[in-house]
Amino acid sequence: MLTNRESTDGDDGPKQFLVTCEGCSFEHAVDGRERATVIGTDHRRETHHEVVAFEVPPSLGSS
Repeated sequence: MLTNRESTDGDDGPKQFLVTCEGCSFEHAVDGRERATVIGTDHRRETHHEVVAFEVPPSLGSS
């Protein structure tokens, strides 16, 4: 699973990630990189699809 590594400076609590699948309509929003990795790895193991996690900017996550 790929995750974007660039993150904002500062500690504003857990980062929000959107885990998406390139092979189907799977999409899941989670708090924290570790949780995103677990969700993505589980989906990939079940489907053999490529999964990507994007960090959601705080301004988008709170609206």
